Amino acid sequence: MNRLEKNAGIRFSLVLTVALICLVTAVIIPGVRGTETVNLAAADNFAILSKTGITADATPGTLITGDMGSSLDAADGGITGFALQGVDTDVYKTSSLVTGNVYTIKYADPTPATIATAVTDMEAAYSDATGRTSSGDGFVNVGGGSLTNQNFTPGVYTWTSAVTIPTDLTLDAQGDANAVWIFRTTGALTIGDSNKIILMNGAQADNIFWAVTGGDTGLGANSVFCGNILDTSAIILGAGATLNGRALAQTAVTLGGSTVTVPVPRVAPVADFTLTPASGTIPLNVIFTDLSSHDPSATITWAWDFENDGTIDNTTQSPVNTYSAEGVNTVNLTVTDSYGATATKLGTVTVNAAPIADFTFTPASGAAPLTVIFTDNSTPVGQVSWAWDFGDGNSTDANVQSPVHTYTSGGTYAVSLTVTDGNLATDTKTVTDAVVTQDSFEITLVNVPVSLPLISGETTTNTDIEFYVNSTTGWEVTAYDADATGYMTDANAVTHLIEPFKVRQKSDNLYVNLPTTSISAVQIQSGMAEVSGMPYTLGIQQEVRSTDQSLSGGNVYHIVVTLTVGSL
Repeated sequence: MNRLEKNAGIRFSLVLTVALICLVTAVIIPGVRGTETVNLAAADNFAILSKTGITADATPGTLITGDMGSSLDAADGGITGFALQGVDTDVYKTSSLVTGNVYTIKYADPTPATIATAVTDMEAAYSDATGRTSSGDGFVNVGGGSLTNQNFTPGVYTWTSAVTIPTDLTLDAQGDANAVWIFRTTGALTIGDSNKIILMNGAQADNIFWAVTGGDTGLGANSVFCGNILDTSAIILGAGATLNGRALAQTAVTLGGSTVTVPVPRVAPVADFTLTPASGTIPLNVIFTDLSSHDPSATITWAWDFENDGTIDNTTQSPVNTYSAEGVNTVNLTVTDSYGATATKLGTVTVNAAPIADFTFTPASGAAPLTVIFTDNSTPVGQVSWAWDFGDGNSTDANVQSPVHTYTSGGTYAVSLTVTDGNLATDTKTVTDAVVTQDSFEITLVNVPVSLPLISGETTTNTDIEFYVNSTTGWEVTAYDADATGYMTDANAVTHLIEPFKVRQKSDNLYVNLPTTSISAVQIQSGMAEVSGMPYTLGIQQEVRSTDQSLSGGNVYHIVVTLTVGSL
């Protein structure tokens, strides 16, 4: 491990200081993402690499963080002002102004070959950068070569003239830590005193390349410059100037109390998360677990957009969100590190409508045993289970979608349906007084059909009908005459009696006219639940008065009595 590697942490702190100096309002120059980087190869190992020497003047403050190298075939490779320590037979020398090592072709093997390779790679990198095509017509001769208050996004920019930077210049990576800039000039490149190149939104000095042809690169006093300078001529750093990058010159490099720091590439953040559950029913609580990664030296922030509608809903690391609307939601997590680099990951949460239990049934009432058909109308369609409670204590309540159930005894029953969807969400509907059934009622008549013999000289005739009742509940019997005339007619339908037909109520001796409609039916008998072993008696009476006032003795007249079961 060389001293450059040992002092990586020092270099990094300097990069951070440079990258976060300040921000300015700038004219935005749009660039093109996806520009490929320039491969420095072996030249990447050097903070300063020169073909004709490196000079540090007497101005205090010079500090090189990284290695230096020179290919000049002269003592110490033409490196002066650094008070090098060591002998020519060493592989490298050291300096109190250099945190790394100093290499020249005059030192012991394998250094000469290493320097030769680095210089060759430096020249190849220059050729690569100058051979690139500008990202578009708008990327040629921006600002006429005077870059005043401008903001460049990634891309390849070309000037057919010298370039000056008289104000601060901003490079905006727009959150892409891998964004690349290539600036090509024909003529000198100069940044004014105290002016700065500012890196925004993840921009990294290691990904910036300045290819200068036919002129020197000059960094004004106390200026801050970012990127790798590939110059066919000299690179000159003024008093107090800071280069966050590399000075790779095909002639000489001169420093006046300046600092040069090899940029430490930072790891771009990666957004990642899990979510559970990924689908479910309203209301759906989803737990988001952040799995994002970032550069160890950076901090990170989180911006959660749970519906991807552009509104940030949460900024904690691993939040919980409740979805209350049906639909497919795209979740957007954007992480931003403390250098401004961003990364995004999308996920999906599917929210289903809550189940709503519903059903119909027919018939709703009748005498037991009563068979009722139940029809499931629950929404949405696609419930996975049904649980019916028919309300009669039947242990065989159904778990099918649309069952049929028979009620075996009278009563009023509440019916419930509970539906469950694939996410185990449930809903229940209960209908009270859903089904009303009557208990069984049976009446058996004897002595029917009824014959009333007419005896000459009698004004009335009567007989009794016996009936038996079998009932599982309280009961009553009512009666009315099915013949709408309300009067007896002889067997030949010729002679009509003009007095109404009468019945005896409740086994007493009171006879009442038998009405001709069920609406006016009279109560004959009532009782509690029983299986009758004794008959009840229905007394029938007819007063004999004819429309023709002439009745022959011994005629038999027929009547029909309909017994109707009243409400139970």
